[in-house]
Amino acid sequence: MMLSCRTGTLLVLLTPLVVALALVARVVLAFSPAASLPADCALVFGAAVHWDDVPGPGILRRTITAAKLMREGKVHRLILSGGRGDLHHQSEAEIMRRVAIREGVDPERIVLEDQSRSTWENLVYARPLLEDCTSVVAVSDAYHLARIRYLAAAQGWGSLSTYPASDLPRGTFLLRSVTREVSALLYFMVATRAPLRERS
Repeated sequence: MMLSCRTGTLLVLLTPLVVALALVARVVLAFSPAASLPADCALVFGAAVHWDDVPGPGILRRTITAAKLMREGKVHRLILSGGRGDLHHQSEAEIMRRVAIREGVDPERIVLEDQSRSTWENLVYARPLLEDCTSVVAVSDAYHLARIRYLAAAQGWGSLSTYPASDLPRGTFLLRSVTREVSALLYFMVATRAPLRERS
């Protein structure tokens, strides 16, 4: 009886650790590209904007990667997704457009989604803009891709192809980002009750 109680206590203590490790593994495994290229459209996710509408490092990494895919003929249109923060004049999407044009992207091949304030909303508001795309690849920082794929599946997208930004953040920022993504995945697992396994 005592052994059974100790085993039960051990299982209770270990279960959160096992779940956390599984989610860390999911985030890290998504670092590798899971994209079928070429793709018709790239959905590029916004990130932080600095004071005076200066693009932050995340926006630069993501947009420059998407622009490179366009120059290489691997995508044909960019859907830039991100709304406006309370302290900024321009939306993340508008700032990404500026970066993309600077990187040589034809403005006629850029579509803006400028209402979203979260990854969930990026997917909700961008989806109508992608209706005429024959194929879609999501572009963001590597640590962000597991959440994008999970939320896309929860919204009924099926298995969304993903491609990581070329440069990976270093040091403590990357560690904090992975920790945040694990927490976000856990939150949405509870909120949406969607399975971790993606539906094709």
